[in-house]
Amino acid sequence: MINKTNNQEYVSKLKKTYSTLAQATNLIIAEEGIPQADKGGWATTSENVYNLYKKFLHNAKECGINSGCFVQPIYTLNKDSSRIWDSSNYYRRFVLADGVQVLLTYPTADCSLYDSYCDEIYVDINGERKPNTLGLDVFLFYLTNKGLVPSGCETNDCSRSQGGWFCACKVLREGAINY
Repeated sequence: MINKTNNQEYVSKLKKTYSTLAQATNLIIAEEGIPQADKGGWATTSENVYNLYKKFLHNAKECGINSGCFVQPIYTLNKDSSRIWDSSNYYRRFVLADGVQVLLTYPTADCSLYDSYCDEIYVDINGERKPNTLGLDVFLFYLTNKGLVPSGCETNDCSRSQGGWFCACKVLREGAINY
């Protein structure tokens, strides 16, 4: 019963977070144009991306470069620990007004939809509380020239064997965490 309640809360929070970030992304693209850095776009550094999001995400609190968000370790669904965001000077972290933690990775140059992306955006929908696991309370989105895309839409492969990396799309589509 507790797991079912938690899952429903996580799904609701993920939907709200996606809506908030997608809306901010669309506003940035409308104002700044495409994010693709090698085409003159704005996704040149995680700091620049953060500053643009900050403009549209009122009451978001920056955590700093190396600390304040994303407790370690973060686990995959197959119980491996993943420390991809440990102490990188390139990442930006912030907390939304409702406590959702957001991590912007270092932008890439090419960001055509599905083949590549401008930036990875991770969210931890319940902050520092456990389980801190990809596909359960930590989800991945891609910043593309077309907007914000939940991970897994291009592969449709949300599975334990894939570690939960590609589950955001499945959860948003189905409205459930049922794997």
